[in-house]
Amino acid sequence: MGISRTTRWAIALILAVVIVAVGGGLLLRGEYATTQTARRTFVIDEDFTSVRKILVRTDSAKQIVAMGGGSEFISQQWSAIGGAIDSIKLLDPQWRLQLHGTLRVRTKDPYIGQHPIALEQDVVIEVDFLNSDVTLKQPAERLKQYHMKTRFERDPSAGNTRVALELTQEILTDAPWFAHGIADRRVRSSAEQTLANQERAIRRLVAEHIDDVPVFPLR
Repeated sequence: MGISRTTRWAIALILAVVIVAVGGGLLLRGEYATTQTARRTFVIDEDFTSVRKILVRTDSAKQIVAMGGGSEFISQQWSAIGGAIDSIKLLDPQWRLQLHGTLRVRTKDPYIGQHPIALEQDVVIEVDFLNSDVTLKQPAERLKQYHMKTRFERDPSAGNTRVALELTQEILTDAPWFAHGIADRRVRSSAEQTLANQERAIRRLVAEHIDDVPVFPLR
């Protein structure tokens, strides 16, 4: 049985609509903002006190956001909240150091391009943990949101250091409507790669300085 003329016209019309939609999506690329989060945890087989001393003495606690390879460090300005911690205060088992600063980096992400951006960073250091919280001060080009959380903490049972990394980004892409899923996966993959790079950089930093950690101060 042959296809009727009406059916052929209907099929042709559907194909035409699909071609126009796909062609329009390619020619008139829209903007699509995708927000993706990546998380990563790992263990450093060194005592937390030694790891913390390395992070503080090398100033890496303040520059940890640039370790992921997606940005290049430019400058930083810092202030201690509640005053600096001296050697006498370090004898207090409940000592706490809070730092707040503005970090300037240059982005190197393929979706964002190369642009200088300003980040707000808060670092809290105590006897048994070190937290770094970094957020974007204001949207810049295609980077609409950026939030990096890093936590180092003592594992008293194993005698080592647990590390947790989390990165959330909102990036404005040129993906057309039918490629939103692809954009989501690529941005998420980029965030996951950043955290993998950061883990390697942290491990390398600790390995390079572990033999130089001073015995005193004990904390």
